[in-house]
Amino acid sequence: MEKDTDKLHHELKKSDDFFETFAQNTEHFVENTVMFYLNEWLEEKKLTKAQVIRRSAMSEVTGYQYFDGKRNPSRERLIALCFGLGLNDEEANQLLKKSGYARLYAKHVWDAVIIYGLAKDYSIEETNLLLFEKGLDTLGDF
Repeated sequence: MEKDTDKLHHELKKSDDFFETFAQNTEHFVENTVMFYLNEWLEEKKLTKAQVIRRSAMSEVTGYQYFDGKRNPSRERLIALCFGLGLNDEEANQLLKKSGYARLYAKHVWDAVIIYGLAKDYSIEETNLLLFEKGLDTLGDF
């Protein structure tokens, strides 16, 4: 049975013996890679790597390296891949969180534009235009 993250956090904080606590909770830790999660979404959305990379507005070489695990994308590149995968804002936050990155934060202007674009099913180009109009870095700037 899966353990609630807050409960696990609490147990780690109050533990006197890390190794004992770790051993008791081994099955609750996540050790999958970004590549694993990207390919999981690829299968779920029934898309090809080429389609996602093209819709993410990144070079083929870089995109394939992310999907093949040869490189790990930055948070911004991972967000670009979220657009390519056609994820909504909640799905994107799931992927960001599982990949070890901060979730999208609505009070941060750049993130607010991204949330809006994902929620409205905008393309990466449409979202980049909004970012540009706000004087912010576009997803191609990273």
